[in-house]
Formats: sequence, structure tokens, C-alpha cells
Amino acid sequence: MSWSRCLGGIIVGLALVGGCTAPGQASDPQFRLRKAEGERDGLARQLKDEQAKGAALQTQIEAERNEWNSNRAKVAALIEQVATLRQSNEKLQALITERANRPVERPAVAVSPLPAEVDQALQTLAEKYPDRVWYERGRGGISFANDKLFDAGSDVVRPEALPGLQALAGTLATTAATDFEVVVVGHTDDSPITKPETLAKHPSNRHLSVHRAIAVEEVLVKAGVPASRVGVMGYGEYRPVSDDKTRNRRVEVFLVRKGAVQALEPVRPTPPARGKP
Repeated sequence: MSWSRCLGGIIVGLALVGGCTAPGQASDPQFRLRKAEGERDGLARQLKDEQAKGAALQTQIEAERNEWNSNRAKVAALIEQVATLRQSNEKLQALITERANRPVERPAVAVSPLPAEVDQALQTLAEKYPDRVWYERGRGGISFANDKLFDAGSDVVRPEALPGLQALAGTLATTAATDFEVVVVGHTDDSPITKPETLAKHPSNRHLSVHRAIAVEEVLVKAGVPASRVGVMGYGEYRPVSDDKTRNRRVEVFLVRKGAVQALEPVRPTPPARGKP
């Protein structure tokens, strides 16, 4: 037997025992039964409503429990993340402290093969003309941009380029530099010479590079460098230093200690063996 039927029976029993009925109806079993059944049905509906409310509350409780569990998992993940970040921070702090206490390692600077006085003078020259002069300390070489020394296709030094070359000559003529040979090397880019008037003077880029080296050599000698210490070379377009053609068009001046370059010494003929003409 269902719970609702039991409830209905109880209600009917109570109704049979007594209740507020109209005179003449109290003794009518059918009336009393219908009344009891109505009360039973009302209670059944009320019970159903309460059960629905209970189910809704149960659903809400489950949702709240799931959300609480989710939030608890998020909190646990955040706590773990904080612990990880704290460990990383401690490691970084230890690394910072270690680096702060480590002796400073200064970057290696190329040692110049030149006397300190000459080296310093060449550095000063390059700093004075940063757009046209480059100095490589490790090789004792200094480079002049052709575009600042010559007009296109020309081997005549521009007047505005003379002060830089004359300053270089002043350094090369000092006592500190007398133990060094001076090698002037001309370079061009790989653009062919096309103008007839230029070809008449310089049949190739090789000729143009040598002619420009000679022009620089003449300025240096005129400014006081002994001609016996100066040699010239020309590589034309065959020794590029960059994809930028303007950097390839240049005249380089190297200071080489006397006797260090075999080619600078005179080639002496070998005397013939005895008995041979």
C-alpha cells in the first residue's frame, strides 16, 4: 500500500471519528467519504509540491557542492602556482646575488701591433671622421671611403678629403712610426667602367684601384712620409668587404713592421754557379 493511501485512510478514519459537518450530513457515509478523499487529495498535492521543492533544493545543494569543489581545486592550483613562483623567485634572487658578487669580466679588446702613440692617433682620426674613416686596431689598418676621397671614376683626391689624409701623414711621419712600412691598397666595387673618358684613363677597375692608391700615396709623401716607406697595391673589385657597394669602394692604409712582409723586400738575383755562364 502506498503512502498516499495510508494517509487517505488516516484522514477517512479521523473523519469517521468526528468532524464539523452539517446536521443530516454527519450520518451520511458517502458525504464523509468524499470529504475525506478531498482532504486526502489536497494533502497529496501539498506533499507533491513539497517533494518538488525538496528536489529543487537537493539540485541546488549539488550545484553548490560542485562549485565549492571546483573552487577548492582552483585554490589548490593557485597555491601550487604561488609555491612554484616563490621557488623561481628564490632561484632568480640567488642568481642575481651570485652575479652581483662575481668579478666583472671586461670584454677583450683587440691589441694593436702599433706603438701606443700611433694607435691613439689613429683612433682619434677615425673618431674625428666617423663617416669616412674606419680603424681596425688588431691589424693596424685604416680605411678611407672612396666616395669621400674621389669623384666617380676619378683618381684626383677631393680638396675636402686632404685634411684627413694629411693628419694621417703627420702620424705616419712621427718617430714612433718609423719602424713601420706603409702599404696603400686601393679597392673598387664590381660595377664595370662604361664612360669612354674614364676608360681612357683607367682601362679596368684594377687600374682605377691602383691609380687611386697612387693618388693617396702622393698626398702622404707630399705631407712628409718618406717615399721609401710607402708602397701601393690595387685589388679592383676582388676584395669586397660587404654587400654594400659603398663600403667596397675604399682605400686602405696598413702599417706593417719592417721585414714582416717578404714581398716588400727587394728580390735579389741568385749568383750563377761556378763554371756556368
